[in-house]
Amino acid sequence: MPPYERYISKDWVIEGSFLRLDDKEKAWGEIDGRMRTAVRKAQKSGAVIRSMKGTKEDIAAFRAFCLNPDDIPAMLTDRYHLRFAYMKDELVAAILLQEINDKLFMLCHASTPAAKDREIPSLLIWNTVEEFAGKRFRHLDVGASYRTSLQKFFSGWATARYPMIMKPPDLKPTLMLTPFDTQAMDMPAPPVASQITEQALQATFAGKPYTFFPRAMYAIFTLAKWLRNKNIVRDDGEFWITTTTDTHYVSSCVTSAIEQSAKWSRTLGPKTQAIFVIHEFGFPHPRLQELRAIADERKIPLIEDCAYGWSTTDIGSIGDFAIYSLTKSFPVQFGGYLVGKSFTPEELWHGYGCSDEGKRIHTERCLAPWLGQIEESKKRRRENYVWFQDLFGVARTYFPLNDGVDPGAFVLTVESEERMEEVSAFVRRFGIECANYWKNSAIMLPVHQRLTPAHRTYIAGAVHATERAWCGVPHAQP
Repeated sequence: MPPYERYISKDWVIEGSFLRLDDKEKAWGEIDGRMRTAVRKAQKSGAVIRSMKGTKEDIAAFRAFCLNPDDIPAMLTDRYHLRFAYMKDELVAAILLQEINDKLFMLCHASTPAAKDREIPSLLIWNTVEEFAGKRFRHLDVGASYRTSLQKFFSGWATARYPMIMKPPDLKPTLMLTPFDTQAMDMPAPPVASQITEQALQATFAGKPYTFFPRAMYAIFTLAKWLRNKNIVRDDGEFWITTTTDTHYVSSCVTSAIEQSAKWSRTLGPKTQAIFVIHEFGFPHPRLQELRAIADERKIPLIEDCAYGWSTTDIGSIGDFAIYSLTKSFPVQFGGYLVGKSFTPEELWHGYGCSDEGKRIHTERCLAPWLGQIEESKKRRRENYVWFQDLFGVARTYFPLNDGVDPGAFVLTVESEERMEEVSAFVRRFGIECANYWKNSAIMLPVHQRLTPAHRTYIAGAVHATERAWCGVPHAQP
C-alpha cells in the first residue's frame, strides 16, 4: 500500500456550470432564482463596471485583493477579458475571462468583503451575459469546485451542466476505443454459433467470397501481396490511398502492410494501379462513386477500408474488395475480414504467413451472440456520439454525424497540434484510450456500444479538466 499523503479530492466526477450566452432572456429565466435576486440587489448598489486593458498596473490592482493571486496570468493577451467593478471610484471586485474555442472561461473572480455583501460578484457574471450574449460564444464556463460552498455558488448560474474530474482516481477504469472488455470474454456462445456467424456473414457480404484474418492489417497485407503476385499491381505501380477527409492522417497499420509488397501515394497519378479508399472512423468517403468510375476507366481494383463502420450505409459494396475489422465493431479480441477474395488456410499459411484456423473458429463462435445486436449497437454508438457532440458543440465535432453512419470514434478538435498531444496524454492518465488525429489538431474518444452514461461522463470530465487546467486554474473563485 502507498504511504499516507495529505488528502486531496478532485478524483471523482462533479458537475460544472455552463451559463448560456446565445440568448440573454433565456439565460435570465434559467438561472437559479437566488442569482436573479443577487443581481437585482447589486444593480441597486450603484456599482460601475469598466472594461480594463489588462496592463501591469491593472493586474497588480487585481492581485491586491484576490485570494488566489497566482491564478492571474502575468500578462494578458487579446484572448482575455478583464472587468473591474467600482463603488465611488474604489475598486471592489473583478472578473477575468479567457476565450477557449467557442466558450468563455471564468478564470478568476474576486471581491472585497463589502462588495460581496452587495452581491457585486454576481453583477460581474451577469454583466458578462449582457456583454457577450448573441455573439460567437456558446457558454460562459462558470466553473466547478470540490468545495461545497463554492460549488453551490457556481451551480446557481447553470443553464447547462458538464462533468469534470481533475485527478485520476487510484482505481482507474479501462475504457478503450474498441468495445472489447473483460466481461465480454465470458459471453456465452450458442451451440450452433459457427452456423449463426456463417449465415450472418453471407448475408452481410451479399454472398461474396470472404476470408478471415487474425487482424484487418493482415488482410491488407495479403491483398496487396496477392495483387502483386497476379501482376495486377506491377513493380512500378502504386496504391493511391485516399481518405474521407484526405488530410495527412493515415494509420501505419495500412501503410506498413502495403509497403511489404508495393509502393503507395496520397495522390492519383500515372503510376496508380490500385485505389485504396479509407472510410475514416466509419464516415463514408464523399467521392466513392467518382472513385468507382476512375477504377473502371483505368481497369484497376478499388479497395474499401471499412475497418470502422461495419453498419455504415453504402460502404463496402462499391469496391472490388472490402476490408473489415471485427475488433473495432464488436466486443471480440481478434479478427478481420477480406471481402471479395477467398483464400484457403493452406494458401494463407504457405504464401502469406497469417493463417490461424484456431483463432478463426474461436472468434467466429465469440462473434455469434453479437451479430444479432448490430442495429442496437449502431443505435447506441450514434447516441453516444450525439451526447458528446451536444456537450462539446458542433463546431468542435470534426465529423458531422449524417444519417446511416455507424461511428467508430468521436473526433474532437482542439486548439493546436501541441494541445492535441497535451490533452490526449492527460486523458490517458485516467485509463481512457485517447488517440491523436495527427496534423488535424484533434483527439479520438470512444463512442462504442459498451459505453454506459457513467463512462461517457468520466471521459468528458477528463477532457474538461485538461481545458480548465490549461487556463491555469482548476476552478474560478467568487
